[in-house]
Amino acid sequence: MTSPGQKTKKKKKRRIPSGSREYYVRGKTGKRSCAICKGQLHGVPHGKKVAEISGMSKTEKRPSVPFGGVLCTKCRRQVFEEKAKVENGLKKAEDLDLVIKKFVESKEASK
Repeated sequence: MTSPGQKTKKKKKRRIPSGSREYYVRGKTGKRSCAICKGQLHGVPHGKKVAEISGMSKTEKRPSVPFGGVLCTKCRRQVFEEKAKVENGLKKAEDLDLVIKKFVESKEASK
């Protein structure tokens, strides 16, 4: 009987000198998604193993912009526009959508 941890893994066969052997393979890590719109993030790697990604340098893991690796370009632009409106008094912070409000009030938005 398979253990619960192996039920989600693919079973592969590999030829060896004494015949063949079965082993289990993990799937690829999922593609990263935007925190607001859940769209796919570009410029953020995904690989077969977590170790492949953790072995990369910081600049290879995510774009070097505010909210890089967290928000997509459209949502990032929307957050900056809302922040500018709040700072200039055109909009109140209470009127913002709760998802966007968290990013507008963060320290990273002031960069």
